[in-house]
Amino acid sequence: MSTKRESFFSLVPDGSPHEVQGEREVMLPGISLEILATRKIRLQRWNLQQLIDPYWRLYCPVDGSAVVKFDGVETKLVPGNLYLIPPRTAFSSHNPVPFTKWYVHFILGRSDLLSVPGVYSSPVDAVAQTFLDSLASAKGEPYNWESASLVLHALGKLPPRAWSDQKLDPRVTKAMEFLLANLARRINADDAARAAGVSVRNLNHLFRSQVRLAPMSVLLSYRLDRACHLLRHTDESIEQVAENCGFPNRYYFSRMLKQHRGVSPAAYRKGQLY
Repeated sequence: MSTKRESFFSLVPDGSPHEVQGEREVMLPGISLEILATRKIRLQRWNLQQLIDPYWRLYCPVDGSAVVKFDGVETKLVPGNLYLIPPRTAFSSHNPVPFTKWYVHFILGRSDLLSVPGVYSSPVDAVAQTFLDSLASAKGEPYNWESASLVLHALGKLPPRAWSDQKLDPRVTKAMEFLLANLARRINADDAARAAGVSVRNLNHLFRSQVRLAPMSVLLSYRLDRACHLLRHTDESIEQVAENCGFPNRYYFSRMLKQHRGVSPAAYRKGQLY
């Protein structure tokens, strides 16, 4: 079976001594991985109620057991398995006995848009166990490859149903990239439409048919996601978080977070939501 090849030229500045010419055989889209936190903890009490976070969770039970509930289905978290929970999965949890686990919070960038909410489990195989064993002696930056390796290994075990087969229109992708890059600015649907090269009417139609949300609703979701990240993983004040995420003031930010995520900024920051 022959492989389709595409000739390409690498663009370099005028006068550069570099030159690249050849045939492209395979071209895969880029992917990003940001590890937010990797910890091992022992929980006496772990009681979450319909928690929604903008990042992935990887749970690796070590001792004891706990239960997470999503969409009316309970999943028991027990040693010997890995559990992945994609962003924006509204789940609850409780632990009938003390519960020890490794957990990793991480972000996959644009790929997060294609994840399907749920609780996905896979057995700890020999490869995963090697990474778990090495976490105990991990030195941290710049040697924290163990948690990244464990995450990538677990993602490779996800079933096809964990990912949407939706192919986003390039204009939708371009508009989303524009929204993400301008969270702190005062922008509107006209700006996003110009960035995507379409009319506002067409952009609204594309978003509602493919993302099921209006562009400005997506922008609000992005801003809240970023704000949650800053609250949980930085020491920025609530006023700074609001400003850096494009909210006019902390009061409007508080109202939006409470309305759409069910929690105030202060409570979200203080909560030990593992």
